[in-house]
Amino acid sequence: MKPIRLRDFVKADDFYFSIVGYKHIRGVKAFLRYVPSVSGDRISREGKRYRKLMHSNAIEFAKKENMEYYNSKLGIFLIPNSKISEVYKPEERISEIVKSDDKVKRIVDFFNTIPVDKMGVTGSRLIGLESEDSDVDFVMYGSYWFKGREKIKRSIERGVLKEPSEETWNFIFEKRKVNIPYDIFVSHERRKFHRAIIGSTYFDLLYVRDYDGISIPIPEDKGKRIGKKVIRAEVVDDSHTFDYPAYYPVRHGEIAAVLSFTHTYVGQGVKGEVIEAKGVVEEINGRRYLIVGTSREVMDEYIVSLTFMKKSGLMDEFERWKGEL
Repeated sequence: MKPIRLRDFVKADDFYFSIVGYKHIRGVKAFLRYVPSVSGDRISREGKRYRKLMHSNAIEFAKKENMEYYNSKLGIFLIPNSKISEVYKPEERISEIVKSDDKVKRIVDFFNTIPVDKMGVTGSRLIGLESEDSDVDFVMYGSYWFKGREKIKRSIERGVLKEPSEETWNFIFEKRKVNIPYDIFVSHERRKFHRAIIGSTYFDLLYVRDYDGISIPIPEDKGKRIGKKVIRAEVVDDSHTFDYPAYYPVRHGEIAAVLSFTHTYVGQGVKGEVIEAKGVVEEINGRRYLIVGTSREVMDEYIVSLTFMKKSGLMDEFERWKGEL
């Protein structure tokens, strides 16, 4: 059996969970996503109704129902392998999904130079609980993700794909409760080329490590809290800045790397750029890391590229915003 990894889904006790991370020692790490509900707006292939939970709602639900899987110390769910009734892997189900989902098929056809077993779809479409309005959470694995992103970039420049509209950017900004100013957020996002519109369908391109990269020693678990800190440092490797956690090794006297546990701050800086990051310093296995996204809704933590903002004329706005924190 293949290892469970980031962006897989599992079913346990009739609940659906999305997998976070790659290392599952004390149980499979996950977020609760869909729960049975007689008034739910998602209907399974078997005709059962479910409702989707945002992270804060999932924690409230878990506490109210006294769910054994919820780990309050970690803020996530730990599911014993023995409790998992089904594993949903994006790369294994994509060939079946395209037979009945025209939106997904169009995206798969667009990426026709990528092997089908190096792509997939996650989220509600993976488990058969999509609604008419569901976006497509498209996955690519390992080095193929970078090839997919490059094709998105070229296709947007040629007009084959469209960038997200202003309305879509506003929706993302509000949905994710982004704390940095809107113009700074969107300017960083537009250069990432991991979101696009094909026809009338919006999709994300999500990174997942290939199986041979699962053991890469990127910290996933909590360490010893040292305290809050703001750093400025050069990014020395950007090969995992779209991963979970997003991993930014930096040239800094104290901090080995910046880790982001919120998708808002993936891909914020590229190799050679100087970033500014605010978060919590934690000591993990004798090394210190700056953690961004210590809570799901980040209020005063962030990662931005100073190099990029200086080139884009955004530094004055950034400094004004910092002065208001």
